[in-house]
Amino acid sequence: MKRPVAHKYGAKAALCGFCTKPHPSRREAKRCADLHILQRAGEIDELEVGPRFFFEINGRPLVHDNGRRAVYTPDWRYRRVNDDRAVVEDTKGMRVRDWPLRKALFRACYPDIEVIES
Repeated sequence: MKRPVAHKYGAKAALCGFCTKPHPSRREAKRCADLHILQRAGEIDELEVGPRFFFEINGRPLVHDNGRRAVYTPDWRYRRVNDDRAVVEDTKGMRVRDWPLRKALFRACYPDIEVIES
């Protein structure tokens, strides 16, 4: 039997109670539960857990040296009902080294979507 691997930054996996996806940290699970409550209250709509966004420049996919396409997977994507704005949100307990570059690339490739760190 395989032993569970400890998280790199000491986070403990948790469930939010609304979705079946286990979250890598308690902070992320709590925020997921909050977002589900906001969706039930009608403040946000179209909540999606773990969407994938591929980076393209001038219509061509951005590809790593190993051939894989560069991708950004935020924790959530949703639409605010009051201003009809698309939002992606990432829960950051610790900022990793590549986050500022990934965020800048996302903003350049998807200027109509707001990026939120919680």
